[in-house]
Amino acid sequence: MDNMKMITRDIVSCWYELSWRGEQSVVLRIHTDFVKGVGSVSANSPIIKHYNEGFGFKKFGREFGKDFGFENSLKFLTEADGFLEYLVPTHLVRKDTGKKCYWCKGSSKSDMFDGEGCMHCDGEGKEIVYDYTEAWAVSASLSLLFEFMRFPQIETSCSFSQLMCIHTVTIKGSHGGSLGGEYSPVAVDWMRRRGPSQIPEMVSAMRVAWEKMDGRMKDFYRHSFRANLSNDEGWLCVDCPGDACGLHPSDHWIDGNSGYRFSCHNTDQPMQQMTLLASLAVLNDLIRKGTHL
Repeated sequence: MDNMKMITRDIVSCWYELSWRGEQSVVLRIHTDFVKGVGSVSANSPIIKHYNEGFGFKKFGREFGKDFGFENSLKFLTEADGFLEYLVPTHLVRKDTGKKCYWCKGSSKSDMFDGEGCMHCDGEGKEIVYDYTEAWAVSASLSLLFEFMRFPQIETSCSFSQLMCIHTVTIKGSHGGSLGGEYSPVAVDWMRRRGPSQIPEMVSAMRVAWEKMDGRMKDFYRHSFRANLSNDEGWLCVDCPGDACGLHPSDHWIDGNSGYRFSCHNTDQPMQQMTLLASLAVLNDLIRKGTHL
């Protein structure tokens, strides 16, 4: 674009978005005008080499219109209504090794407290590991794409506007699944008009995404998912399981016609990142249905 437009203050034609589909999965949609303007991603890019060295990825799909990303993890679905659509998988990460729990020897009982389940295997009697190999490939592919799409050089012919921009982080260790972004004025106006309230659709999607990756829903996690508009200014706070893990506004104030930036807290791994992305996909759908812009 000749004149730089800012998503928090300008209405810009949509070039990508997340959506939550009936099969209960996140879909990434990228406008074909954007794709035509960039061609393909260079396999020799330093950031690709960085991810390959850090995570041991063996393949990188770099052509749009085909499976894309590290280990071809973003699955191409179709071209529809001027957008290329990709499935963003939510892989199972909590896995049974097939061995007995080292601590309870498969009994599922605690060796310290009578009548209690083993705290190491949650009373399952099995050795459980968290394997993020597939999830890291998905996360790294999204991190690369979100960065690649952050400042488009053209304005697309799309008839509706970009509602939010997202950026993510993929590293091993603390804050390794961080994410943030910006909501557009159109998105914030929708949230402002909704007023202080909960958004149950976002909560439902987060629960589905979490359960698909964890393979279960622990009782004390059921109430850890929240999506609340806290005031009449459209301030949105989103929570998922973790140490005060969630999304929140990162701007201190906004005027009545602007959007705002958001960031995360203690988003340490891909399960949390994908859960929060599912909530943003639902939010995008709700706003898209509630506005013509």
